[in-house]
Amino acid sequence: MGRHLSPPLCLVPLVLGLLSGGVNTTPLLAQTKGSCSLEGIEIKGGSFQLLQDGRTLEYLCPSGFYPYPVQTRTCKSTGSWSALQTRDQKIVKKAECRAIRCPRPQDFENGHYWPSSPHYNVSDEISFQCYHGYVLRGSANRTCQANGRWDGHTAVCDDGAGYCPNPGIPIGTRKVGTQYRLEDTVTYHCSRGLTLRGSQQRRCQEGGSWSGTEPSCQDSFMYDTPQEVAEAFLSSLTETIEGVDAEDGHSPGEQQKRRIILDPAGSMNIYLVLDGSDSIGASNFTGAKRCLTALIEKIASYGVRPRYGLVTYATEPKIVVRVSEERSSDADWVTEQLNKVSYEDHKLKTGTNTKRALQAVYSMMGWAGEAPPEGWNRTRHVIILMTDGLYNMGGDPVIVIDEIRDLLDIGRDRKNPREDYLDVYVFGVGPMVDQVNINALASKKDNEQHVFKVKDMEHLEDVFFQMIDESESLGLCGMVWEHRQGTDHHRQPWQAKISVTRPLKGHENCMGAVVSEYFVLTAAHCFTVEDQKHSIKVNVGGKRQDLEIEEVLFHPDYNINGKKAEGIPEFYDYDVALVKLKKKLTYGQTVRPICLPCTEGSTRALRLPPTATCQQHKEELLPAKDVKALFVSEEEKKLTRKEVYIKNGDKKASCERDALYAPGYNKVKAVSEVVTPRFLCTGGVQPYDDPNTCKGDSGGPLIIHKRSRFIQVGVISWGVVDVCKNQRRQQQAPAHARDFHVNLFQVLPWLKEKLKDEGLGFL
Repeated sequence: MGRHLSPPLCLVPLVLGLLSGGVNTTPLLAQTKGSCSLEGIEIKGGSFQLLQDGRTLEYLCPSGFYPYPVQTRTCKSTGSWSALQTRDQKIVKKAECRAIRCPRPQDFENGHYWPSSPHYNVSDEISFQCYHGYVLRGSANRTCQANGRWDGHTAVCDDGAGYCPNPGIPIGTRKVGTQYRLEDTVTYHCSRGLTLRGSQQRRCQEGGSWSGTEPSCQDSFMYDTPQEVAEAFLSSLTETIEGVDAEDGHSPGEQQKRRIILDPAGSMNIYLVLDGSDSIGASNFTGAKRCLTALIEKIASYGVRPRYGLVTYATEPKIVVRVSEERSSDADWVTEQLNKVSYEDHKLKTGTNTKRALQAVYSMMGWAGEAPPEGWNRTRHVIILMTDGLYNMGGDPVIVIDEIRDLLDIGRDRKNPREDYLDVYVFGVGPMVDQVNINALASKKDNEQHVFKVKDMEHLEDVFFQMIDESESLGLCGMVWEHRQGTDHHRQPWQAKISVTRPLKGHENCMGAVVSEYFVLTAAHCFTVEDQKHSIKVNVGGKRQDLEIEEVLFHPDYNINGKKAEGIPEFYDYDVALVKLKKKLTYGQTVRPICLPCTEGSTRALRLPPTATCQQHKEELLPAKDVKALFVSEEEKKLTRKEVYIKNGDKKASCERDALYAPGYNKVKAVSEVVTPRFLCTGGVQPYDDPNTCKGDSGGPLIIHKRSRFIQVGVISWGVVDVCKNQRRQQQAPAHARDFHVNLFQVLPWLKEKLKDEGLGFL
């Protein structure tokens, strides 16, 4: 009959507005509305596309090149395109694609650099060295990158004589001010045509730190990569809240932050503000909604339950969710309301009034002239804007940011500036970004970045996908990389392949699931007591090298021959085993743990309160009905998910009865002799035609996908019908083709005992 009978898956107000940064391309054949000709506007070495209503064109160049002298041109009312004007106000006749270069140092204090050159091309390197008596801080060697920026960090030569450390001169900037005493200031400038990002002026503060954030000089062609944005944004975001108690039990200093908590006396409201104005376009509006959904998921994954506000706007703002609503802290409900929002909501008044949108946020934050509510000053506020920085009505939105700072008592008292209670992040999207405006709106904090410029909506979506899966959440169980660029191992990072080599008998192949840094959970029937440790190999993450094992731990009540005397050739009760690895796994995007029920990780994944019980987990994951689940199978060397239904309601008994169709079970009188309470049953054709497992799927996880997390509830054990030939499934399986999986809720005492040192926090 075979081992597998039938050869057997912020921080209170967070404001998110996507303003007019949409790239709505118009076919080139569709001439602009009778005003500007397309004759003679080509760019040498590149191409162009029309944006919005065809009254703006964007020049496009190959990687490593940029449009000179301008990236965009607008169609003027006179019927001509805006001029091709250089930084020094000269007019050129034809646009061309030029090789990207990095800015050269304008100055360097207390040391020297080499080579000194008027131009630095992509891949060129520059080195810095300090004079005697000065110590180098930052990067001694830097390389010019393809986006026109230097890698590494600003090199500074400092003798430690000032009250504050020398703030340095970022490459491309000029600094005015050489005294670093308390209350001294330094001012930065950029060359003509470059835009300053960060703080133009910085002040030496008490404690020896500089106010504001390090400046840089940006060219119009410079964009932040999605990876840079995701890392900088997450780094700053997690600084606004406290990371404690790594999920695996190690100290926070030993590993990355895993959980985010708030001051118990404080609170958190997140305001999502979404621009629906004319220039956005339906597809970009939908993309922005996906970004917001990803952001909500990210924050929920930290186990935080903020209150959300949701505002859409164009000429007028529309409040969709108020923070005062009872369900505003329910991330699923807020996401549901977000999905109902339509680009058509503002089709009658389609201007861009960012100021009014921020005023709607201000009104929700304020207390309408009444006495401030208890605890108001312990609430953290984060405003996130996705915008091109352009607004065509209502006036300057920076005024409202200033009003919000006043309302929250931020920046008034130099000894207690309360800057931690407000963060304003600005994401500039697309080629039309006004870098001066977006920089003016963003917060300026030391060693943090709050303003970003990304190329288009696709890159912005990349940011939020990377943000969900960034390194600081690697220890969180059941998280996956679902983005289009991911491999099948990104989507199933817990999936392990197990192979056992036996003399004269060939190979036994099974699956398993990574449940901790040292353990893989699988089926006991994949092994025999004669198997040698060196003959068992484990592979995770699709890596070429197999992992060596320390030992295999079987459930003590597993005995495949336990009922042979009763005429039952194979008995799969308690068919679970743990494979202990010799070396600790290094988690990454393709290797991560799945969640186990009744652990602290699953409590957070299910967004239950910390006091949740194991019974609550069971009610949430395995209610008494048909429960949608999945398993993972390998087909043509690719891991694929298969959706099935666990028959846990009125179809359970009939599902279990079909076990008697299994080969060798024809003499079994009562199904309870082979299907014990330890099994979950899938398969059959009701309510849907479930796919069945193949022999090589044995030991793999049966998974519930809930709230963007993956939680294992079973281990694939045995099946009734062999529906597979060489791992290929037959198109048509009989209705009695069922699969049985060991229910993890039924083997929890054993799991808890064997995994007690893995920091999973069993309830």
